[in-house]
Amino acid sequence: MKRVRVGIVSWNTRSLLDRCLTALPAALEGVDATVVVVDNASSDGSPGVAARHRDVRVMTNAENVGYARAMNQALAGADADVLVALNPDTEPAPGSLATLAHRLMADPGVGLVVPRLANPNGTLQHSVFRFPSPRQAATVLLMPRRMLRGRVGARWWADGLAPHDCATDIDWAVGAVHVIRAGALQGEKPYDERWFMYVEDVDLCWRLAQRGWRRRLEPDACVVHVGNASGFQAWGDARTDRWMAATYDWYARTFGRPAMRRWAAVNATAVGVQLVGALPGALLGSARRRARARDLARSFPRQVGAVVEGRYTSPPTPTLRAESPA
Repeated sequence: MKRVRVGIVSWNTRSLLDRCLTALPAALEGVDATVVVVDNASSDGSPGVAARHRDVRVMTNAENVGYARAMNQALAGADADVLVALNPDTEPAPGSLATLAHRLMADPGVGLVVPRLANPNGTLQHSVFRFPSPRQAATVLLMPRRMLRGRVGARWWADGLAPHDCATDIDWAVGAVHVIRAGALQGEKPYDERWFMYVEDVDLCWRLAQRGWRRRLEPDACVVHVGNASGFQAWGDARTDRWMAATYDWYARTFGRPAMRRWAAVNATAVGVQLVGALPGALLGSARRRARARDLARSFPRQVGAVVEGRYTSPPTPTLRAESPA
């Protein structure tokens, strides 16, 4: 097996980072790997925790430079053939990362592989999606859920309706675990530093697709993922708006602003329809249904704004220093 380099970006995730690094030796068993942790100015002692683990190189930034830039630091300058971008709130199962690295190198047409992600309670964590488009949005957001069950939902990777139990080619996967063929990057950095956090995973998969590299789900390799451990600390419930703003920016840059407005029009229609449907339950139902209606009501004007103004307006961004996420 050729060399592997594992990069982890930390920001105030001390206990989760410790568990992740503890799991790594077994997850990488039989693989010649270098592990690099880049800390984005944590205030909880994360660098010291990482340094206590054997054969882990620790780099510290004086300020929080964001996820993409820090991960590029972690994976830079390596002579490795396989690059593993790993979130600190993951706990890879024994042999999982070694399996993914071997699968990647065994197929010369594959540029990226990902595992099946699981929630801490063992349930499936939906992590694979189609590239965003008006057709994708109309199918997943506007089609009645009963019609999405079965082959339609599986084909479009509808959340909660697409099983992750078969090895298959995919469009894109969330960046909790990305196992990347270094040669597929053609000398570029893995992640675009235009975005502080979010959408860099979509962008990487899109660039690989444009160059003819396949992306693949290998579900027999499983990794537990807490999810949004850093994003929630800084943005709370507003992190969805942060993700939407970054994704709209990516869409406009990739396909042009007129295309972005068309995509936004489908999203706005879907949110409006869902909001109308949620109102009776909000008035008569549980706190969960009221919270769902509030989320939709907050999102709707921003979705309409994306159609009218050509951009999705997110809440104010925290100052990008030690208190911000990565």
